[in-house]
This record gives sequence, C-alpha cells and structure tokens, in this order.
Amino acid sequence: MSGFAIRNPYLILVLCFFVMILGAVSTADMPVDMFPPVDLPVVAVATFYSGMPPQQIETNITYHLERQFTLASGIDHMESRSLPGASLIKVYFRGSIDLHSRDE
Repeated sequence: MSGFAIRNPYLILVLCFFVMILGAVSTADMPVDMFPPVDLPVVAVATFYSGMPPQQIETNITYHLERQFTLASGIDHMESRSLPGASLIKVYFRGSIDLHSRDE
C-alpha cells in the first residue's frame, strides 16, 4: 500500500483533496437539527484572591457566595471549586429560566 502511494503521489494528493471537499460539502448540507442550538442557563462566577490557600478560599469566599446564590429562584444545581488564589462557582438553572430578562 505504501509502495503504491510512493509511486502515485499525485493520485494520493487528488484523493485527499476529494475527501476534504466531500467532507466540507457534506457538513454544509447537513440538516440543522443534527446540531440543535444549546442554550444552557448557566452563570459562572470567578473570584480571585492571590496568595490565599484553597482551604481559606473555601471558607471565606466560596461558602458565603454559595449561600447567597441559593437565594435565587430556579436553580437546578451548583458546582464550585476552590483553588489556590481562586474560587470558581457555576450555577445551573432549570431549562425554563430566561437569564436575559430582568424583573425591575
């Protein structure tokens, strides 16, 4: 097989271009419902405090922010990580919640 490719480099090059063009055309003609729009209602909060160890980040920052976020309505679940110098919290809302509308 490799001997054939070495003897016919132009044929292999044309076949590679053919496969690339076929892939591009197939992707462009693919129905939209194959890739439905995904709009997950998620809010991510990152808080940075350089030099603070993860245990103190969790006790002093992450814990208090999580308690405040639980007051919001429509929360499905929360994920949080306390890293050296950073607190990362993701708040996942139920699918029916519209994060762009505001009650004023």
